[in-house]
Amino acid sequence: MKKTIFFVFVFPLFCSLQAQVQVKPFPEEGFEMRIRNYINNMHIVDTHEHLVSPNGIKKSSMLDFTLLLHHYADDDIKSAGMAKADFEELLSGSLTVMEKWQAVKPFWEASFNTAYNRAVELTIDQLFGIKTLNESTVEELSARIREAYNTDWFYTVLKQKSKIDYVVVDSNNHSFGDTGMISYVKRFDYINIDSEIKIRNIENRLKTKINSLDEMEASLKKEFQAAVNEGNVAVKIGVAYSRTLFFEEVEKETAEAVFQNLRNSEETDVYSFEEVKPLQDYMTYRLIELAGEAGLPIQIHTGLQAGDGNLIENSNPTHLANLFLKYRDVNFILFHGGYPFGSELATLAKNFRNVAIDMCWLYIISPSYAERYLHEWLETIPANKIMAFGGDFHNVEGVYGHQLFARQVVANVLTEKVRDGYFTETEALRIAQMILYDNAVSILKLSN
Repeated sequence: MKKTIFFVFVFPLFCSLQAQVQVKPFPEEGFEMRIRNYINNMHIVDTHEHLVSPNGIKKSSMLDFTLLLHHYADDDIKSAGMAKADFEELLSGSLTVMEKWQAVKPFWEASFNTAYNRAVELTIDQLFGIKTLNESTVEELSARIREAYNTDWFYTVLKQKSKIDYVVVDSNNHSFGDTGMISYVKRFDYINIDSEIKIRNIENRLKTKINSLDEMEASLKKEFQAAVNEGNVAVKIGVAYSRTLFFEEVEKETAEAVFQNLRNSEETDVYSFEEVKPLQDYMTYRLIELAGEAGLPIQIHTGLQAGDGNLIENSNPTHLANLFLKYRDVNFILFHGGYPFGSELATLAKNFRNVAIDMCWLYIISPSYAERYLHEWLETIPANKIMAFGGDFHNVEGVYGHQLFARQVVANVLTEKVRDGYFTETEALRIAQMILYDNAVSILKLSN
C-alpha cells in the first residue's frame, strides 16, 4: 500500500516537472510530423566551417575511412587511450586500410558511444549506405569514399544532400570557388603576440618594419581594411585555446612598454602570459574598434576547446561582459553554445542587445545539451539572436552528419514546445526558419 501511495504521489509530480507552461491551445493531430518534415526539408545556413580543399583531400593519404575520423572523432579515440603519434601514423600513408583499422579498432570500440562517433556512424549510413564501421566494412567504405571524390562531391554534399545555401568558412584558403555560396571570416594574429618572432612574422608578411606600437596599429588597420575589401563577413577571435577571454582595458603607454620589451628581446626569449597580456589586450580593443567602424560582427570561441590539455575556465563567456558593455554598437557572436556554460550564455544574450548565440559544433559535442539549452534559450532569449547550425568540420562528410543531428534536435525541441502549448505550430515553423536560416543571413549579411 505504501508503494502505491508513493507512486500516485510521485507520478503527477514527475509529469509536472516535464511539462511546459501552456500559453497556446494544444495542437491539431499530426503536428509532430508536419514540423519534422518542414525542418528536414528546409534549406539552412552553415555559419562556421574549417573546410579543406577537396583537391587536397584527394591527394592525401586519408582518402579512406580515416577521413571520417580525422576531425573530432579522433579526439575521443585519443581520449579512449590511443596515443596521438599512433593516430597520426594512420594518416601518414604507410599503412593499408586494414592495418589502419586494426590499429584504431580497440579505441573506436571503446569510444563508439560518443556523439562525435555516433555522427560518423550516421554519416556512413546516410552518405555511403554502410550501416556500421568494422573490419567487414572499412574496405568497402574506403572504396566508396574514393569513388565519391572522383565526382563534384564537395558541392553535392553541401548543396544537394545537406540543403545548405550559405557556408561561412574560417580558413585562409579562399579557393572554394562558389562566391555566391561561400563567405569567409578573418583572424588577426595581432591579438596573441607573445614574442619578438611573431612581430617579425607580421613584418615579413607586410614587407614593412614595425618599430613602435603606432606602427603595429597602422599595420593592423591596413590588414583589416584588406580583409574588408576581400569581402570577409566577420572577425574571428579564437584565442581561448591559449589564454583567458578576460580582456582588460590597457593604457597605451603600458602596451608600448610591452611591445618594446618584445621588440628588443632575443629570438629565444620566452615571456609569460602575464607579461604579454597588456599588449594582447590593447590590440584586441583596437581590433574591436575597427570591426565596429566597418560594421562587421565578431565571432568568439567560447566553451569547450578541441583536443586535450586545455583549460575550460579560459573560455567562460562571462569573461567578455566588460567588452559588451564598452562596445555596445559592436555585434558579438558567441560560439559553440558556450558548452558547458549554457545558462551563463543565456544571461549574456538576454542582457546585452549586441550579443548573439551560435550553436556551431554543439550538436556533436552533446545532442542532449543542445536540446536542453535550446529549450532554455527559446524561453529566455529573443529568437532573432540564435543561429542554430554550423558544422565546424574539415570535411563535408562531417558537415552532412552534423546537420542531420541539428535538424533532429531542433525538431525535437519545437515539437515539445508545441505539444505543451508554449508555441503554436505556426510559431514553431517561424522559429525554425529564423534560427536555421534568416538570423544568420541577417547578422552576417550573407544575401546577394
